[in-house]
Amino acid sequence: MDKKQACKGGRPSVFASGGTDESRDWLAGDLHVYVEPWRSRFEWPDGYPRRIKVSDSLVEWDADYPDYDPPYYVAPEVLANDRTCKPGGWADPEDIAAAGKLPKDSFEGPVCFDAKGRPLNPRGRTGIAGRGLLGKWGPNYAADPIVTRVSDKFGDVEMLAIQRRDSGLWAIPGGMVDAGEEVSRTLARELTEETGVTLDMSRGRLIYRGYVDDPRTTDHAWIETTVRHLHLDAEAAGSLEPQAGSDARTVNWLPLTERSLQKLYAGHGYFVVSALAQLLRDEPDALPKTMLGKLRSYFK
Repeated sequence: MDKKQACKGGRPSVFASGGTDESRDWLAGDLHVYVEPWRSRFEWPDGYPRRIKVSDSLVEWDADYPDYDPPYYVAPEVLANDRTCKPGGWADPEDIAAAGKLPKDSFEGPVCFDAKGRPLNPRGRTGIAGRGLLGKWGPNYAADPIVTRVSDKFGDVEMLAIQRRDSGLWAIPGGMVDAGEEVSRTLARELTEETGVTLDMSRGRLIYRGYVDDPRTTDHAWIETTVRHLHLDAEAAGSLEPQAGSDARTVNWLPLTERSLQKLYAGHGYFVVSALAQLLRDEPDALPKTMLGKLRSYFK
């Protein structure tokens, strides 16, 4: 997780060294995540045009920016999966008028629209118009299941993680919600499809619902997710036999170190930090004491 990212209640300081800060007072504060749109403004996947730079003072849509003219991009695979033309297609049509009723509300609140009827990103201008690699105009809903354990061999806190095929980065094994699908079903389905593991994620703690800081984001399409966290004891974790699915290069129990948290895909580091902090608040002995100092550095 980039140090410019932050959890609600304050920006992260430098990482604690050696977990020397044993104070637990910060656990009584707000441990819910706040997602800062960093990658959504300054990164983009292969194939995207380069984002134009938007100064912080002009990000908000109500800021006067008459010369704003970002490049427009929709990926060929999105156009090829137009649901009005292709049976089983997962993408809205490019013609906004043919898209039908678009969401007027999302996890982020009421959705605003521009003069052409296109939804506007709730975090403001991103430097790219269109939908990019995202199929839906407006919010594209995802689900992210976090599964953790404490290694009985090394004592490390570990997360069941996939290495993505597209970027090679380690990530939470999540994915998009299918049309008409309950989020609880998506959480379990994605976990099974990407890791070969079957768990009842409805038992997990709800960590977050809202905006995702993702490099695929555009002015008119963005990802919002539901994150749940399930922490397994040694016996339950040991009974699992992870196997990488089609969207993953590999699957493994990833040690959650200072470096690995920084390097997780998109804004996944936000969610993992918040999940572990909430676990420590509710179950003080669930994690090693060394994790207390690592997490403390994210909260003020």
